[in-house]
Amino acid sequence: MKNILIPTTLQSDTINAIKTAIKSSNGAQCQLILMLIADIPDTYSSANLLRNINQDLSTTQENVFQMCREIISESNNCSLKIHHQYGISSPIFRNLMEHYAIELTILTPSFKSSKKKINTQCVQIISNSKCPILHLNANFEKEVFSQALYIKNSDSILQIEDLQTYIKTLFSLKIVSQTKINDQQKANEIEPFLTDTISKNNINILIETRKPKKLKLLKKEKAALNETLGLPVLSLYEEVY
Repeated sequence: MKNILIPTTLQSDTINAIKTAIKSSNGAQCQLILMLIADIPDTYSSANLLRNINQDLSTTQENVFQMCREIISESNNCSLKIHHQYGISSPIFRNLMEHYAIELTILTPSFKSSKKKINTQCVQIISNSKCPILHLNANFEKEVFSQALYIKNSDSILQIEDLQTYIKTLFSLKIVSQTKINDQQKANEIEPFLTDTISKNNINILIETRKPKKLKLLKKEKAALNETLGLPVLSLYEEVY
């Protein structure tokens, strides 16, 4: 069974994440875990704790949730589970991934742009995890990926043949082009070249590898190059190879 984690604030892009997850399952049995995350209320009162934890969803969130349930009910191989997570840390997240045997995490634009500190913290913890991450884009609604561009970091030791073999366990896609990015290269210098490559090769997803970073919970990260190109990106933890 392929299990996929989708942290969410139940905005409309969660629907696209659900559709993408179903497509990526390729007909195999798959459990989709929607994770709603919240702070642990700072209170000593049990009654007040329960009131803060059991907050009702807005009408918009209820509609998104219902749509997700309907989409999954129409699939023959996927099931849905809601996980309410109160408080987050690296050990907690690691245990969560092991408990559900997560093979892929999908991050939506709305969750990544959330101004809630705990969601920002969660995104950074996920980025430091060893699980593959699929970053979706706000205006990208294609649910099936076929042609990929591999953006190789200058210090990466991963060979494209090994990468292609591993990717086949996640998606039915092919790397049709690759480029190497030096740390000193400015994004505006390389972006026109990448845009032209994407257009000529009908590329619909980018692939990158990542290594662990020090958590900077109070500092917002600059937009990555792949975000400026307007395509989803599959981010793989390089040390898993």
